[in-house]
Amino acid sequence: MQQGTSTSAERRRRLREEVGGFRARESRRVFDPAVHVGLLAGDRTGFVVRARDQPALDASLRIDVLCRLVQDSPSSWRTTWLTRPGTPDRHDLDLEWLAAAQVAFAIHGRALDGCYALTRTGWRDVITEESRVWARLRI
Repeated sequence: MQQGTSTSAERRRRLREEVGGFRARESRRVFDPAVHVGLLAGDRTGFVVRARDQPALDASLRIDVLCRLVQDSPSSWRTTWLTRPGTPDRHDLDLEWLAAAQVAFAIHGRALDGCYALTRTGWRDVITEESRVWARLRI
């Protein structure tokens, strides 16, 4: 996905499913964030960022984590997303993982088609800033 383009209807549907699945799996208000590479509402690989490890997780380590996820995934997987607590408002953590994803995907010669922040209440496209929030999500 190019910067400045809006999210397709199919991708919005998949993001909605992903938020619904995440909401069903994670009922806590406070939990460790996780970064994923894969197909929205489909197959994926991921890494959970433990709270105790966050102070040591600098830009280089985020790139290393994403490089490994990209390396171990099929070449058709070109989307990354961060599941985290809070609301899908813009957050520094989202931008840090976007920067790492851009580098990791470039290192592996793969285009980054999308980077999203997902919470229990909605999602945000970290590149275009498009977002959706639901009070009561029905799938």
